[in-house]
Amino acid sequence: MVDGGREVCLRLFGDLDADCRDELRHELYDAVHDNRAPMLVVDLHDTAVLGSEAIGTLLEGFLLARQAGKTPQIINARGAVRTVLQVTGVLELFGATAESSARLGGGTGAPVLPLPTRDGTGTAGGSLRQAT
Repeated sequence: MVDGGREVCLRLFGDLDADCRDELRHELYDAVHDNRAPMLVVDLHDTAVLGSEAIGTLLEGFLLARQAGKTPQIINARGAVRTVLQVTGVLELFGATAESSARLGGGTGAPVLPLPTRDGTGTAGGSLRQAT
């Protein structure tokens, strides 16, 4: 949670392809339903590859967020990941702008805490979530 609980931020990193689809779906579901933050932010700063399966899963998660009354947003998409999201129209669809790209990744110092897992341990494991 960041910004006084107004945002939940899911930081994705590495290569996101078909192999991570189920884990990504689970993390997005938790990010939408396990808090009362009105905004879901997906930070792609450290994402190197974003395959079509991961893009589809992001779209599912963002639609789920909208159904739950949350505003989904992508930030910090760079390089090939940004290009793929631009070509597919996903960046524009979910509010990724130069301003939003600088907001969380620009050294604000805002802490990002791990979301609780289904077993209540508070850590997610895997390579999709990173707490700072």
